[in-house]
Amino acid sequence: MLHPNCVYMLAADHRWQWEEWCDARSVARERISDVKRLAFDGFMRAREESTDVRAHGALLVDEQYAASVVAEALKAGVTVGTPVERAGAFPLAWSTSPFDRAITGEFAKVLVRHRPDDPEAIREAQFEKLKALQAWCRRAGKPLVIEILVARRQEPEDEFEADGRPRMLAAFITAAYSRSLVPEFWKIEGAASRDGARIIDDAIAARPEGRQIILGKAADPQTIDRWFAAAADSRSAVGFAIGRSVVWEPATGFLTGSATAHQAAAAIASNYLRLVEAWRTATARSG
Repeated sequence: MLHPNCVYMLAADHRWQWEEWCDARSVARERISDVKRLAFDGFMRAREESTDVRAHGALLVDEQYAASVVAEALKAGVTVGTPVERAGAFPLAWSTSPFDRAITGEFAKVLVRHRPDDPEAIREAQFEKLKALQAWCRRAGKPLVIEILVARRQEPEDEFEADGRPRMLAAFITAAYSRSLVPEFWKIEGAASRDGARIIDDAIAARPEGRQIILGKAADPQTIDRWFAAAADSRSAVGFAIGRSVVWEPATGFLTGSATAHQAAAAIASNYLRLVEAWRTATARSG
């Protein structure tokens, strides 16, 4: 089960991104299942090498392309979860119904896209869907991870990254709490500054059980290091949930024939363990 105070999540549930990549290169979509297998193999390598990963590691993969991986991970005692949203959908829509067809792992993850300037009817309908999912998860005894993505529109990029996005995320979280929507974890876009991270942290920590894990957005290691440093002294930040920054380059190398499966899995393990060490270093410095 997800540890409440430390989570090192390898997020390999990407679907539409891999579909677009495959379609653009005339690669059969069936090969996406190979990517999920590589992510699992890389995770298991890291788990063998690291006591931290054995204690706090988690894997996020989808039923659509990785049903066999989910089953194998559960059998191996891995903390594995599955997404419930329809990939790429806005407004929020479910990948399957009922929930138990999608949520076959130990925890559920849902991605919701939000902007305060979206129509109120859409925003309210998304909250109602999230509350229904939360109710199901509580009955099933499965932790819920809510990922919030806030897109930049007309705002200047620097201003948006420093202050705009954090304030929009904080407002969403505050609104969720007012509706008794309190997931076990928020999956949050990294903040570029400590001030931005503090805005998010204040909103999440308004509930003492509030926890956040930092997502990756396919960022480079140096950017992720800055996000970790900004969030490290937050009351609510307990780790990360990152995928493309770990998996994408090794997996595309395998799919294009420039790397073997063994090499790709080893690279995924190395990338993942680097993130674990980066988080440990950032939090040690903040302490």
